This record gives sequence, C-alpha cells and structure tokens, in this order.
Amino acid sequence: MSTLPPADLAAPSAPACYQPRRHAHSRRLPVRGLDYHLWQWGQPRPGEPLLVMVHGWMDVGASFQFVVDALASERCIVAPDWRGFGGTAVPASTDAYWFPDYLGDLDALLDALSPEAPVDLLGHSMGGNVVMPYAGVRPRRIRRLIN
Repeated sequence: MSTLPPADLAAPSAPACYQPRRHAHSRRLPVRGLDYHLWQWGQPRPGEPLLVMVHGWMDVGASFQFVVDALASERCIVAPDWRGFGGTAVPASTDAYWFPDYLGDLDALLDALSPEAPVDLLGHSMGGNVVMPYAGVRPRRIRRLIN
C-alpha cells in the first residue's frame, strides 16, 4: 500500500523558463576578412555611449542577456561573437588563434560601431584579457572599462 506525501512535501513545480525583458537583434558585420556575428539590444542614441560587451572562452555574446535585462531599457548594447565562436565563422585553415587577432578584431569592431565616440567596454573572462590591454593601447576609444 502506497501513500502520497503531504502537500507540503510534494515535489515543487518546475520554475518557468526565463523570459528576456529585451530582445536582441542578430546582425552581421564584415571585420578584417571575417563575417562577424553581433547581438544588439536597442538602437544608438545621440549623446549616449554604446556599451560593448565581449564574452569569454567557449561562450557567445547572447550569454549577456541576463546582464542586458538588468540594465536601463533605453541603453544600446552590442555583444559580438568572437572569431570561431557562436555565429562568427572560424577563419579558413585555422586550428589556433593568435591573441593579437582578438585585439585587432575589437579595434575594427569599435571603429565600425562607434567611429567618433568612445564606448563603455565590458569584458568577461577571456574578453577581459582582451579589453584590458586594448584600453591601455587605445585609451581614447574607451569611456568606461569593466572587467
């Protein structure tokens, strides 16, 4: 004879799936011979700096969704997929990445996304290892740095 557990001991119901507050738009941008994939939330606004967030090793730009949802809804945010990650292709006949290529890619991305104004730049994990030397070499391109 089996009995059911009391209601307060019953297994909890599964939590609802996360629902993003802001929806990203997927876009592509030619960068140094590669077809870069970017996620963009919102549109640039005059006088407001762009926030660029770069991910770490074995990650993708879309993983910043939770961070984006915690920020001001009017903020324009862009998160690229690094070369060989997510929607950005691996360069032909490549089996390793040369770290300065990430610096060059970041410089070209920022030139295309915000050619005139400095940006707020956030780097997570490997992305942090890219943004720190970049900010040292190109300090005028950065308004705020988050690592």
